[in-house]
Amino acid sequence: MEKKQHELLDLATYAFNKPRSKEREEAFDKLLSFSKPYSYWEDNELSSMIIDTSFRVYWKDAKLKMSGIGYVASYPEFRGNGSIRKLMTDILEDNYEAGTALSYLAPFSYQFYGQFGYQYAFDQKAYTIPALEFPKGKKTAGQVQRRAVSEELFEDMAEVHDQVYNQGSLVRPQHVWEYYFKHKSQPFFATYEENGRVLGYLIYEFAGTAFVIREFITLIQEAQDALYRFVSSHAASFEVIKWTAPSNVFLEYDLAEPSRIQLQLQPYMQARIVNLSAFLKVNGQPEFSARIFDDILPQNNICVGPETDQPEEMTIGAFTARVLRENKAILREYF
Repeated sequence: MEKKQHELLDLATYAFNKPRSKEREEAFDKLLSFSKPYSYWEDNELSSMIIDTSFRVYWKDAKLKMSGIGYVASYPEFRGNGSIRKLMTDILEDNYEAGTALSYLAPFSYQFYGQFGYQYAFDQKAYTIPALEFPKGKKTAGQVQRRAVSEELFEDMAEVHDQVYNQGSLVRPQHVWEYYFKHKSQPFFATYEENGRVLGYLIYEFAGTAFVIREFITLIQEAQDALYRFVSSHAASFEVIKWTAPSNVFLEYDLAEPSRIQLQLQPYMQARIVNLSAFLKVNGQPEFSARIFDDILPQNNICVGPETDQPEEMTIGAFTARVLRENKAILREYF
């Protein structure tokens, strides 16, 4: 790891109160292999940083460029020096020039990032289910196999992932699978296979007395039944089963006694359109008329939608959130 990367990781571990470890260094290295760090220095001393990660997201029939904002951090003695505002502005201006359509972030404060044009746009559903109440599933013609991390496993899961509803979620090339599920975390994996084809998968972890579902995706009912059965088979070893799921999941409909679970709708990530013209090129014009105001990127200050004498005045963030919600965008990933 280069000296500058060491200093960035030092700041990240300090700011987020994370212990330094070889595994964390490897995960950080992997992230930087497809990201761009923005840093602010005073008298040759690192004061603040933000990491801008290059992703693509599914949108309609295309894959749009998306800037994932993370590791927003400053040492306490430098907070309030304007460095984060400068770095955020630099990132947005650079991404506008690169034709990046969208940017997402997981905020520590929704109001703080609102000043940069971001708006609350995604929800998650948090399930806490007594282990014995989880759907029992059933035995099916196919087989559930626990799998070790491998390139073949990620290819199998990617083939399933690419076929389900993903509007707004990340496109996952091999390096993204590896970062999230090999370097950043080391969960367990199980796949459902029938007639030589993988038709569903489960990513899961153990956390004390909780069986934690990270991702559960199936293409056919038999795969869902078999993976439910697999999860339910752990009920004797765990008190609860937890799953923080995308907003389009309705596990509660499969429960015999849904009133016995805890279910919360949780506000999740913020989003903003970065290059409005690039976004509209794929999305098309909205069905409503609006005059857009963008304090950071005035190039986006245009009228959109059907021509009218009185378009609705909207910030870029409000417009982003409305379009994403109207198009039923979801986000599967944890940043």
